[in-house]
Amino acid sequence: MIKIEQVLQKDGKIFAVSSESPFYPDGKGGQLGDRGHIGDAKVFFVKESEGKFFHQIDRFIEPGEYPYQIDMERRKDIAAQHTAQHVLSAAFLKVADVQTVSFRMSEEFSTIDLDVPTLTHETLSEAEALANEVIRSCVQVEIINTTKEQANRMNLRKPLSEKVEEGFVRLVKIGDFDLSACAGFHVTNTGEIGCVKVVDWEKVKGSLTRVYFVAAERALKDYGKRVLVLKQLSTLLTSSIDEMVKRVESLLDKTKEQAGLIEKLAEALAVEQASKLPEIKIKDFKVAFYDGIDEVARFLPKYCSTDVLVCKTSEGYTISTKTIDCSKLVQILSKEFNCSGGGGKTKGSLKTSVKLEHFIESLSKVLEVIQ
Repeated sequence: MIKIEQVLQKDGKIFAVSSESPFYPDGKGGQLGDRGHIGDAKVFFVKESEGKFFHQIDRFIEPGEYPYQIDMERRKDIAAQHTAQHVLSAAFLKVADVQTVSFRMSEEFSTIDLDVPTLTHETLSEAEALANEVIRSCVQVEIINTTKEQANRMNLRKPLSEKVEEGFVRLVKIGDFDLSACAGFHVTNTGEIGCVKVVDWEKVKGSLTRVYFVAAERALKDYGKRVLVLKQLSTLLTSSIDEMVKRVESLLDKTKEQAGLIEKLAEALAVEQASKLPEIKIKDFKVAFYDGIDEVARFLPKYCSTDVLVCKTSEGYTISTKTIDCSKLVQILSKEFNCSGGGGKTKGSLKTSVKLEHFIESLSKVLEVIQ
């Protein structure tokens, strides 16, 4: 049973508050929290703050004692991901003498931040291979409760934080491979992890490398998804997986060539169209209009000599003028059409789906009064 002392509603969310909880809180040690039920209420999130546990639930319940149910499959997945992190972090330390400075687990993948600005693909592969060797070896995972003083005398992968108070410290021992302080969930044998796979890495915060990884069932699901995507791409590109990179590079080169040709054709058409655009006179201004191809519209201002040029595009309208402050026009029209817009003194744009006739009508009214 869990004793709910208070139920709060804040920002449209409902929280069941207790002094003690069997639900592991989110964010503790970089780990995901438990999910499940308190009575009939579904638990979405668990936060620990100032000695209290705040369980976000899907419905209002009265304070009191309730039976609870924890999603043990989820907890099993979290344990596998967390132990995989310990193994992978220890592998990077052994392979490249690189320390893990932080760890974060999300619903889809986990990350470790390594204290190094760059990592080679060879180093990543070597660390991953070592980690999987330890996993396949079915190494026993032990939980050791000891004092801070005794822990500091042990061969910890990472020294205890100064924030750790005096008293008992919980250590996770993975055979002779790793020993670390940790309060999170873990498997009892590395074989339960199955495998761990690095799926991405990037430089972060100037001098760190963030490594993304998945383990256990997550790794199998990720592998299955990637196999399916590669199969679909192989079919679309009429290429084997081994030849796919060359095939894509070839297509990208052709795309760049075609894009350059389209630009040249668009500019040539703009030159030809510039003097033939329909025009109207509003006040003392000659206003020309173009409703056609976006690429041509991009070049028209360079060759059109009217006071104002309006081009209808796939996203809205562009306005070009050298006789009026274009930013003023855009500001007034964006309010008129209740749309986003921006630009400088000679060019501007508006994102709106209003018809050209309506746009011309509104522009005419603005030009009649603008200074």
